[in-house]
Amino acid sequence: MFLTRSATAIPLYPLFIFPFAFLASPASALPQAGTLEEVRVVGRRDVLLPSLGAGTTDLIAFDEQVSMNRTVGDWLEQLPGVSLNGQGGLFQAYSIRGFSRWRVRTELNGVPIITDRRAGNSASFVPPDLIAQVAVNKSASSTLYGSGAMGGVVNLDSRIEEGRSLRAEGASNGGQFALTALSGNPGGLSAGLSVRKAEDSDAPDGRKLNTAFEQVAATVTGSSELGSLSLDYRWLGSVSRDVGKSNALFPERRISSYPSDDHSVTQLELRADGDWFIRAYHHLQDWEADVERVGERRNLTSYRAHTVGGLFQANTRLLSGEGSVGAEWVGRRGVAIDDEEFTPDGTLLIEQALVRGEEDTVALFADQQWRLGAMEISGGMRYDHMDQSSRSQSNADGQWSASAAVDYGLGDSWTLRGELASGFRFPGLSERYFNGTTPRGEVLGNPDLEAETRRSGELALQFAPLVSTLKAGAAVYYSDLEDYIERYPVGPELVSYRNLDGASIQGLELDVGFQTGVVHHRLSYQWQEGEDDEGNTLADLNPPSLRYFFSWEQEQRGFYSDLSYRESREEFGADELPLASAVIWNARFTQRVARRWQAELFLSNILDEEYRSTADDVAPLQPGRTFGIRLEWRES
Repeated sequence: MFLTRSATAIPLYPLFIFPFAFLASPASALPQAGTLEEVRVVGRRDVLLPSLGAGTTDLIAFDEQVSMNRTVGDWLEQLPGVSLNGQGGLFQAYSIRGFSRWRVRTELNGVPIITDRRAGNSASFVPPDLIAQVAVNKSASSTLYGSGAMGGVVNLDSRIEEGRSLRAEGASNGGQFALTALSGNPGGLSAGLSVRKAEDSDAPDGRKLNTAFEQVAATVTGSSELGSLSLDYRWLGSVSRDVGKSNALFPERRISSYPSDDHSVTQLELRADGDWFIRAYHHLQDWEADVERVGERRNLTSYRAHTVGGLFQANTRLLSGEGSVGAEWVGRRGVAIDDEEFTPDGTLLIEQALVRGEEDTVALFADQQWRLGAMEISGGMRYDHMDQSSRSQSNADGQWSASAAVDYGLGDSWTLRGELASGFRFPGLSERYFNGTTPRGEVLGNPDLEAETRRSGELALQFAPLVSTLKAGAAVYYSDLEDYIERYPVGPELVSYRNLDGASIQGLELDVGFQTGVVHHRLSYQWQEGEDDEGNTLADLNPPSLRYFFSWEQEQRGFYSDLSYRESREEFGADELPLASAVIWNARFTQRVARRWQAELFLSNILDEEYRSTADDVAPLQPGRTFGIRLEWRES
């Protein structure tokens, strides 16, 4: 039975709107939020003015994905400086330039996605087919997003469809199936519905991977004109059941799953074109984690929390420059984590409330940019104050962050960029107050954790001639970290958190792309290292890798190939193991079969490579060779 648990905890009333939106006659598309100009400006929260700086923000559109398409993490992995992190399955996390877990801020339509999962925040509840594009800010100035953005920002824009479309997909490995319907109504409603299901997949060596899941998600988007103002609204709801948490201990020692994972994300935005906007949002999440240590015990952990907040931003023009000022509030209410422990025969041993927490973060920020001939100068500052509590324990802290960047044009083709920034991250509620069981193992919180801080610099060179299809870029970066929060082992399958006196991360990224007729090539490379003050390797670093992307596109058909070589990595951090080298090849072929129909054949892990995607000491093998077919009908 599909999705057997009652979903009453999550308001899914917009689902009933979808059939009417799909039957409505389509016309021109609604204006799409999250355009290119809204992500390429250094330090901006949301841009009201045209883009001035290049920054190091990458965009990935829904039709550019070649590799596996389980979560947004599969999209991000193709970018230099980004890699997968933690364990596998639907809850796969990601790392940006060696920063992961709570150090990467993930947003959906501008709403921060904040959870207390030990692996950090992810967008596993959002089906990729409901995403229009993903913007990734890797630059040092991402710290102007506040706590949680110390390592970067990932923003997902949900799809706003032009006309109507229906897509069906099936894959060989794990019996994967997906059905997605999208519809746009001119000047009003746009909606989407996704249904996905998968069984346990097979690794190249034949062992079963705990990757099964069931998921239904819907999105509704609309806008209204109120005189000189515009009101935009977005909602996405997701209900998941029996989500397997893949790890190397399955099934002999540990079986981990999420029996339920429900989310509702709502956003309202009032905007005066070119002057100011105000945004309000709410994210309700309700999920359960089931961890069975075979022959020992079983723990069932339930989690429920509300994230509420608002953002105000207005344009400024100071000293012949252009910029913005703003204020942000992010509140967390009703954060409740409970645990039940059972014997192998199902007898309840312990029932306890682990966390009853609240958190408020209030921030003020400003940024400004100036053009001086061939030079562009930008800078920004932000101050955050945080109050955090769980029962009788509480913490309060305040932190400044700032960034400054210079872009200098070296003729018509070359641009040199330098950037300096400072940032921080407040410890999360679960890092401080959670003592219990997770799918990863036992965790002991540390209420004495201090905020970690970062001082970083980046130097980049870009080559983009006006009369050539050749484009290239190189970037080197360095981060100095103080009070870096490290997860470390306390005993067998028991970890806690501590502040390191200091640590550093440095790396290199190269990216070259060129086009000849209908053929496009892209070659990228990344390298990184990180150590604490005692010379110990940090966890979560990106392994060195070389990637070659090839596409051949004609009006009726196209071929896309994504081939990567990941070097071995012998150095590893806490709770990690050495990582072997791997060659990973994915491809897809598209063919228009009728005026409104398109078929697609996709292949993942074509070489059937036996590899782990991360150095995590319980990371499983990735799924073996997978063949799949997509069929799409579209009416514009």
